[in-house]
Amino acid sequence: MTTLAAIKAFLLRERMLGRGPAPTPRRRRRNRQRGVAIVAVMIAIALTLVISDEFGTSTNVDLMAAANYRDQMRAHFLARSAANLSELVIRVQQRIDNVQQLRDSGIKITDFADQVLLAFCGNPEEVQAAIGLSSSDAKGLGADVGTCGIVGQITTEDDKINLNCANGPDATAKTVKSMLDALFYFPAYDPVFEEPDAENYRRDRNTQAAAIVDYIDGDNVHVRDRGTSEDYGYESLKDPYKAKNNYIDTVGEAKLIRGVDDRFWTLFGSMFTVYGGCKTNVCAQTNPQQIAAVLYLTAKNPNDPILQDPIKLFALAGLVAKARQFGVTCSKLADFTTFVKDPCAALGLLATKSSGADGSAARAGLNSGIPGCSGGQKLGLELDANKLGQLGTAGPRRTYRVEAWGEIERKQKMADGSPVFPAIRSTVTGVWDTKVVPQNVRKPPVPKGAWVFLRED
Repeated sequence: MTTLAAIKAFLLRERMLGRGPAPTPRRRRRNRQRGVAIVAVMIAIALTLVISDEFGTSTNVDLMAAANYRDQMRAHFLARSAANLSELVIRVQQRIDNVQQLRDSGIKITDFADQVLLAFCGNPEEVQAAIGLSSSDAKGLGADVGTCGIVGQITTEDDKINLNCANGPDATAKTVKSMLDALFYFPAYDPVFEEPDAENYRRDRNTQAAAIVDYIDGDNVHVRDRGTSEDYGYESLKDPYKAKNNYIDTVGEAKLIRGVDDRFWTLFGSMFTVYGGCKTNVCAQTNPQQIAAVLYLTAKNPNDPILQDPIKLFALAGLVAKARQFGVTCSKLADFTTFVKDPCAALGLLATKSSGADGSAARAGLNSGIPGCSGGQKLGLELDANKLGQLGTAGPRRTYRVEAWGEIERKQKMADGSPVFPAIRSTVTGVWDTKVVPQNVRKPPVPKGAWVFLRED
């Protein structure tokens, strides 16, 4: 059997013709690709970590964005709540103005609206300091989240020149033109009208006042003078346009008028408005520039020495502007005329007869040395009642300007306790007109008064 097995193996052995004997079988090589699996697993893990990290980052960003949107919404509604509370204060002030005795006493709760709102918008400490009660003692006190309030006092637009009155009857347009002429009259403004504006447009005082009136009035004649035409070169500008010849929507639109550049606007822009009536409320004026213009136009004697000396005129205007701070009340034109005629005597009488806060303010002012009431200098100007009646009015305010805000503090804090991000703040600026009747109301009748301007920042 051994011999037969050897013969069989010899015969069946593989042969290679011409290439020598067939190679003997060798052992199979080791598989060198057994590490591919672990490399693939490591790559998969790395990709998974990157994707997970990206997912976590995206989730955090979305979470912070959602928190920001939530806080923005809260700040928005807190600001609107402060505006609504301001409306409530204004309506209470209207009720006070309807009572003769209260109106004559000069009560203005709108001047203290920021303190009133602390009870409803402040944090627990502010609520406690404002009314002596904590927010937990009574329902509705303080804000549950964030804080709100108004910036300063509730002011008025009645002490400004309503430019839209240039599009009214001839009498009101003439009054606007006269107020502008008086406003630009003073020699201190000479550089503004002696030099060209930012667009190299040259104009004098009369041309500038006429340009403002002609831009708004509804005709194409020069200051309603028949046989003339408006020509201010709007069509020749780099970006040409035409005069509106209609009411302007916001006071900022007045910057389109020729000659009204940044320098002009810095000096006079704060004295213009597009809300309220056509007569300025002389009892509400606080701007010495505009008060000086009113005094210049309504003086009984146009050649009065006070009018010839701008320093004395502005000193008198500044004293009139501060009259309320000294406790002087003004509810009718006669009160304004009396004070302007001899302000020092009016303050002295108030200081001696009144024992309340008004008298204390007047005495403190006189003791500290009010300009024009000390050093032998006497300020005073006799006004013409008819001229003043054509130009101005007195009594309760018609318009109120409110700047309400709501604020949400971020929760993210640093190690020292300071916030990582600034607080989110929303501001609502509005103008309330007490003589406007709301349209499309659900349940008529409704009391007069509505927001004629609202803007959120």
